[in-house]
Amino acid sequence: MKPIFLVLGGLAAVVAGGVALSRMKGEGPQPVVAAHAAAPRDGRVYGLGTVEARLLSRLGFEAAGTLSEILVDQGDRVTKGQVLARLGLADQQARVSQAEAGVRQAQAALVQANARLDRARATRDQRASVNQRRQTLASRGTVSVEAAEDAQATSAVAVADVAVAASDVEAAKGGIESAVAKLALERALLDKLTLVAPYDALVIERARELGSAVAPGGTVLTIADPATIWVTAFVDEALAGRVEVGQVAEISLRSRPGQPLAGKVARIDLENDRVSEERRVQVAFDTPLAPFTLGEQAEVLISAKRP
Repeated sequence: MKPIFLVLGGLAAVVAGGVALSRMKGEGPQPVVAAHAAAPRDGRVYGLGTVEARLLSRLGFEAAGTLSEILVDQGDRVTKGQVLARLGLADQQARVSQAEAGVRQAQAALVQANARLDRARATRDQRASVNQRRQTLASRGTVSVEAAEDAQATSAVAVADVAVAASDVEAAKGGIESAVAKLALERALLDKLTLVAPYDALVIERARELGSAVAPGGTVLTIADPATIWVTAFVDEALAGRVEVGQVAEISLRSRPGQPLAGKVARIDLENDRVSEERRVQVAFDTPLAPFTLGEQAEVLISAKRP
């Protein structure tokens, strides 16, 4: 939005007279010099812009699929965590069920492994006791050396069985960890088929309908936080130096003629538009605008500091 150029009063007559005189002298028309429009007489800085949302999100799924549910429409208010839409869930829910069964099986395997370990330990202790008695009796000559050796070998086997059973317990624990990790993965994939609101918002656009094929990242819904609605206005860079954050502003919407709204400068861009030679200024409403239409044209008058 370039500054408006106004032709000075009486310029048309001067130009016409100049052209006629130049023709009489055999010369071409002389160039016309335009002048910048004066700033508002009350010293305020003018800006033209549109209604926008500071916090606006285009929501989509992380996975591909077919849209099986869409639970909201434009104009609906949603709360953080609310389910907005879903892709087809049947196949993934089946995978989750299988993973849950895998966890139960792994847990049962651990119970069985612990039971085997308990039995192996009991057998080891019993055979160790028998071996000790046999060795004592063999030293007294009450039992044969062969019997003592058999008892010792049997005790050693029982000790080895305990080691094997303990290893089985550790393997069963590892099986549970793997099963739980697989379940977490399948549940995460299932979650990716459900679209939820990331914050309290208003639905601005519903871009897909039931049965639509959705690609990862494709926009299904656009939402905005109503509390962040403001006007993005463009101010002549020659006047932008007078504008500061916090200055009072008057906002006029195209849809509400004659009904100015109060606001304040919320943010000033640090870079000018190199083509239009303007600076972008965001003006927030003192009272949240409701209802609002994004993209609506708005004018602002900022009570800037005097030059």
